[in-house]
Amino acid sequence: MALESYRTAGEEPLGARDRDTLLRGLADLALLPSSLVSPQERSILDSMLATLVARLDPRMRARLADRLSQHVDTPRELAMALALDEDMEIARPLLAEGQTLKGGDLIHVAREGLAAHREVLAGRKDLPSAVSDVLIEMGDAGLICKLLENRTSQLSCRAVETLARRSAAEPELQAPVLARPELTVRLAQLMFWWVPAEMRLEILNRFTVERRHIHSAMEGVLDGQGTGDAVLDAALSQVRRPRPIDKQRLARLLSAQGADREELLPAGLAAETGLRPETMFRILNDHGGEPLAVFAKAVSMNRKEFGDLIVAAVDMRRGGLPTKKDLERIGTLFDTISTDRADLALRAWDAALANEIVAAGFTVAEA
Repeated sequence: MALESYRTAGEEPLGARDRDTLLRGLADLALLPSSLVSPQERSILDSMLATLVARLDPRMRARLADRLSQHVDTPRELAMALALDEDMEIARPLLAEGQTLKGGDLIHVAREGLAAHREVLAGRKDLPSAVSDVLIEMGDAGLICKLLENRTSQLSCRAVETLARRSAAEPELQAPVLARPELTVRLAQLMFWWVPAEMRLEILNRFTVERRHIHSAMEGVLDGQGTGDAVLDAALSQVRRPRPIDKQRLARLLSAQGADREELLPAGLAAETGLRPETMFRILNDHGGEPLAVFAKAVSMNRKEFGDLIVAAVDMRRGGLPTKKDLERIGTLFDTISTDRADLALRAWDAALANEIVAAGFTVAEA
C-alpha cells in the first residue's frame, strides 16, 4: 500500500523529500539502543522499514546500509532487504561485515541472491562453514578460489573432501586447496596423484614427517610381525619402521623380461613390501617418476637399483621414457628425501588408494 493512502481526508500527499525524511526518521528509531525501544516496538519498525525501504532512492539506501552494517542491533528484516538489494553498493556493507546477519541469513542470501552477492560473501571475515558449503555447492571455480584464499573462512570436513576431489578435474583449485590448513594427510596424499611436479614436492615436504618419536615410544610393539587384525595392521603400517627389500628377490624381479615382467613386477614388489598390488601398479605406471623415487628410497634401494627400477617401469608400461630434466628432478628427490619420510608417504598412498578402490570397485585390470 502506498504511503499516500495513509493520509486523512484533506491532507496533501507527501512530497519525495518529506517521504525520505519520514523513512529516515523511522530508521533512526529502529537503530535506537534496546534500552530505549522495546523488542515489540523494534519488531514493528523493522517490518515497516523492510517493506518501505525500496522507496528510498539508491543513494539513501546505500547510506542506510552503511549505517546498519556498523550496528549489532540492526533490525534483521531491514538488514536482509538491503543485503539482497541488486545494487551491490547497497548490499556490500552488510554482506561484507554486517554483524546482524547470522549463519541462516547468510545461507539464505547465498542461495537466493545473485552471483555478485556470493562473491562478496566469499570474502567475508570468519565466514561460517555452513555458508561456505553453500558457496561451494553453487559457485564456479573462481568463486571457490576466492573463498579458499579468504584465510578466515571456515571449511567443513565435507567441503575439504569435495574440493580435494574436484581439484582433479579443476586444476585451478589445486594450489588454493593445498594451502588450506584443514587439508588432511589422507587427502593431500590422494591429490599427489594428479597435481604437477612442484606441488608433489610440496606435499612430500609438508605431509610427511620423521617418525623417530613414535618409533622410540613404541619400540618393541611396532616391530612385531603383525597383530592378526587386518584393519589394525593396515593402520599400524603407517607408523612402523621402514623395512629394506630383499635384494636378491629385487634383482630377480627387475631382471624379468617381456610378459613375465608385466605380471610379476607389480605383484612381486607389492608382496615384498606389504603394499597392495593396486598401489604398486599405480606407482610403476605413473609417468611423473616421483612415486618411483619415493618407493625406491622407502625400501632402501641404492642408486643403481633405482635406475634399474625406472628402466623396468618404462619397459612394463611400454613407453613414457623420462626426459633428462625428469631424471634430474626425481634423482634429486631420491637423494634428498629420508627413508622414513619416503616410507610414510608410501604407506599413506596405500591407505588412501585402498579407500578409493573400495569406494569405486576399482581393480588393477581397470587401472
